Amino acid sequence: LILGRQSGNIEHQQFKNVIDYLESGDTLVLNDTRVMPARLFGLKEETGAKVEMLMLTQIEGDDWEVLLKPAKRIKVGNRLTFGEGKIVAECIKELDQGGRIMRLHYDGILQERLDELGEMPLPPYIKERLDDQERYQTVYAKASGSAAAPTAGLHFTDELLANIRDKGINIAFITLHVGLGTFRPVSVDNIDDHEMHSEYYQMDRETAELLNETKDNGHRIISVGTTST
Repeated sequence: LILGRQSGNIEHQQFKNVIDYLESGDTLVLNDTRVMPARLFGLKEETGAKVEMLMLTQIEGDDWEVLLKPAKRIKVGNRLTFGEGKIVAECIKELDQGGRIMRLHYDGILQERLDELGEMPLPPYIKERLDDQERYQTVYAKASGSAAAPTAGLHFTDELLANIRDKGINIAFITLHVGLGTFRPVSVDNIDDHEMHSEYYQMDRETAELLNETKDNGHRIISVGTTST
């Protein structure tokens, strides 16, 4: 959907034609975060009850902020087991609305355990089972840490990005890991009372210098998939 700022005209286009709306000298900023297979299905160690855990944010070391289903029965000290003990999560703090801080216990490398046991946390509007987990990654995904994809970036292909560069348009990358802010709905009447959750981001000096140079030269900065809410 294209809205002309000056004319107010509205037109419909295919995404591949986005290049027609970019000009030489502009800088396109993309989010290179990579989605973790962060949804785990396991059992409550004490009772054998089924539980689902969505890993959101690494707090420190092996302590993670997570969402649990069902959460009400998971208290401090309870332990959850996934993959017959390949990952054990111990509750160390209770948070609001199903949130918990869990301390993970595992052998080896966590990413390898998640690749073995975890599933992609697909949004509810995707009903089909994802056999190829790479389909829920952007073609430029690099830095693992998101609980969801920056979905606006899923439309880019390697060919389109090459054509954009060939037109003289700069491409820069930042990392913003999509976290709880994407999953937590607004549940208050006054938007000023809504608690916004922080998300990890990183931008290197090279990108910062390119963005400043783009502005100094009178060109535009176009951001795609670099915010989650």
